[in-house]
Amino acid sequence: MSNSHHNPWHERWYREGGVPLRYVLTEERDHGEEGRDLPYAHGYTVSAKCAEVEGLFSELPPPAVPREKLMLFSCTPLNRLRAAVDGEGEGRLGDLRIEVTYKGERMDGWAYGLSDALVVGHRTCREDPSRVDIAVEAAVHTPDWSFGTPPEELRVQFGFELSGAEGDDPHGSGPFESASYGSCVAAPQLLDSRKAPEQALLRLLGVDPGAPLLAGGDRPMPTDILAIDRTGRVMASRLARLRVIGVKPSVLGSGLLDIEVAGRVDDKPPPALEAVWTLWREGRPTEPHRWTRFPEESLREWLWLTHKSAGPDRQGGRHHLDGRLVTGPSALYCALGEAVNGPGGYYGRCWNSLFDCLSGGYGAVPPFTLVWHHFSASRDALAGHGSVAGVSYAEEVVDRLRAFCVSVELPQALSVSPTTTARAPSP
Repeated sequence: MSNSHHNPWHERWYREGGVPLRYVLTEERDHGEEGRDLPYAHGYTVSAKCAEVEGLFSELPPPAVPREKLMLFSCTPLNRLRAAVDGEGEGRLGDLRIEVTYKGERMDGWAYGLSDALVVGHRTCREDPSRVDIAVEAAVHTPDWSFGTPPEELRVQFGFELSGAEGDDPHGSGPFESASYGSCVAAPQLLDSRKAPEQALLRLLGVDPGAPLLAGGDRPMPTDILAIDRTGRVMASRLARLRVIGVKPSVLGSGLLDIEVAGRVDDKPPPALEAVWTLWREGRPTEPHRWTRFPEESLREWLWLTHKSAGPDRQGGRHHLDGRLVTGPSALYCALGEAVNGPGGYYGRCWNSLFDCLSGGYGAVPPFTLVWHHFSASRDALAGHGSVAGVSYAEEVVDRLRAFCVSVELPQALSVSPTTTARAPSP
């Protein structure tokens, strides 16, 4: 089955018979050069419909990644890399992140992770005695997407920025880097092709016998695993690269099949997220505070699930936020989304997306009033998450709301003084 005009996220999915439909696997059709930047520009193909994807939430052991020896040429080592080159800690560097640059500009998404890196040798660079060539031994983790083998005329224009391992932004706005470890001019072995380890074994239960997935072999395009709620709408997805390794009559009967597949699932959901998906499968929550039962790390997924449920723009009104529910950055955005857009509502999931919401298109639009009850509890919970020393992230959010003409009331709380933050007001 294919659809040449629509995005699968906009479909209402169903199938005949009494077996439920909880997952749809789709592949984007090749859209050529003219549609390169347009998602589903030439439609998609449905590769399978199924009642369950068994193993999607299972905990996986870390894949075995062999250690390699890499040369980093013409380096300017800084901080921990400088110390490792000088022999401190027997050359142990820990985890290293290497980002590829082209003509000095960082290439979005092109970064390598080196785990448990060890400096095993160094020498003065022949071309520039102020720099050093460094030999490193580590397990190399490649980007999620393959960039192929670049031609030599491009490779000579690459550079490499070195830093500590990637972490989580305490403001919830995405990854950030630790201190710079310097840069290098060339890292030829880093660009070698590596086969991504197969990390997942999944069973697709209750698949129709005519599913295109049964053609076998590696799928020609990445596969989207779309999770479907009880109303037939797409609520979440994960990207995978799969190959069929076994087919049996389904345990669900009705002439269906169970298909075993192996491959790689990007951002594979951990076991804790299964309860979040199960709740949202019944549709958008109608009772308040359902999100409070989940830990902070699961609330990031909750915020993604709320994103499509903002509703039409509206101005005015008084909205109430219980500051005692705010236990972390994600909890703050869950509470704010619920306060202004109702249970299961969305109003940003990080600093930049809050800017987007305040600019329109996500339900409540300034001017409106937000009554932030028990603000001191929120301020204390987010005290270590601000971008300015001594300023709580909760205070920064109040400043941003007021800057967009939201009247923020803090009953029985000290007034919040305007703060000067390090963030730019751009989205």
